[in-house]
Formats: sequence, structure tokens, C-alpha cells
Amino acid sequence: MNSFKAFFKEKGLYLVCLALVLIATVTGVLAVNRVVASVADLTAARQKALEENSVWNQPDTIVTNPAEDVPVATPAPTQAPSSASPAPSAESSASQPQSSGSAGAGGSGGPAASQGASSTWPVDAEPAAAFSGDELVYNETLGDWRTHNGADYTCQPGSGVQAAVGGTVDGVEQDALWGTVVTVTDADGIAWRYCGLAQAAVAPGDPVARGDILGVLGEIASEAHAGPHLHLECMRQDAYLDPETCKP
Repeated sequence: MNSFKAFFKEKGLYLVCLALVLIATVTGVLAVNRVVASVADLTAARQKALEENSVWNQPDTIVTNPAEDVPVATPAPTQAPSSASPAPSAESSASQPQSSGSAGAGGSGGPAASQGASSTWPVDAEPAAAFSGDELVYNETLGDWRTHNGADYTCQPGSGVQAAVGGTVDGVEQDALWGTVVTVTDADGIAWRYCGLAQAAVAPGDPVARGDILGVLGEIASEAHAGPHLHLECMRQDAYLDPETCKP
């Protein structure tokens, strides 16, 4: 008995410390078990919600550049008039370049515009929006930043659009964003693209002279913010050029 008391007297502190360690260990294990159980319950609840197609509420995301106002292009005529069809205006002459509102709509009327006018340009106006080259500009209609690959000339729908230079019509295309597009390639290999026509008065393969009427102006869905205008592009070997610097 005395030896037992002596043992506890000498080792009592160690036994108390061991007991405290055991208690702390058991408490920690119980706490970990509770955390694991909580995570398992949450995972099970989320899995059940997914299986039941429950909706998880998320904060709304603010869209900075909505493009809901992009206009729907008006379908262009399914058949363009042939090259033999009369041009929309008989009033243009070599001495009188056509202004933005002088031609009638529809591509019918008198003979084509005068051939080889000395001061003819597609529209008798300065560009409202210039060629941007490699610089990005903001497009209000599409709500993004992009290069402006041509020059815009303000004029009224139904106005006759004249050829800036002579050449051969390489294409007449219907584009949802750019309207009817007439492409004329001149003797220097420069392709002139007249975008925004409502109706073409020429067909692929037709020869045209400077001042000939190519068609009547319509609308451009991709640049609706700028109002009615002709979008004119120049390209040489897939490189865009400034139409103002390509004037003959």
C-alpha cells in the first residue's frame, strides 16, 4: 500500500497531464466528426437539389454593352435588275454630278448616268465617318469596338449611287448587316465595295464607267445609328484602303 502511494506521489503529475491529453484528443475527434457530418449533410442536400432541378439563387450580372437594339435587316429584292435595265435617274449628266437626293427609287426611268463625268463621286458630300485604318472605333449599333474599314457618306434612301471609277462588276451580294453590296474592280486592281444599297441596277460581269448608276440607296443594319448613308470600301489584295485617298 505504501509503495502504491509512493508511486502516485512520484508519477501523479504525469498521470494528470496524460489524462488532459486524452481528454483533448477525444474532444478534437468529436469536433472533427461533427464537421465531417455537417459537410456530408450539405453535400447530400445540394445533390438532392440538383436532382430535383432546384434553382440556386445567384446575383444578377450587369451587362455593360447589351446589343438588343441591333436592327433586323430588311430582306432585299430576290432578283436584281439586269444590266440592260434603265438606271434610276435620267437627270444626271457629265456637267451635273448627282446629289444625295436627286435620283428616283426603284432602278427604273431614263438611260444610265453619264459616262466618264469629270467630277463624279458616289455621293456629293464629305464623309460623315472616315476610314479608321487600324484604329478601333465604337459602333453604337453593335455595341462594340472595331475598325471602320470604309468611309460613310450621308444621303437619303432612294438616292442613286454612282460608280466612283470605271471597271467591271465582280459581285452583287445580299448581306444581312450591309444590305445589297455591289463590288466593282477597276483597272488598277482596286475593288470598290458599295454597301447599303436597297436595289442594284447592275449584274456581275457588267462593265461600268465612272458616273454610271449602280443602284439606289437603302439602309445599313450594322450602322443604323448613323442614319441612311453609303458605306464605301476600297481593297487591294485583301488590304483595306482609304476611299478618299483612292479618288481618281
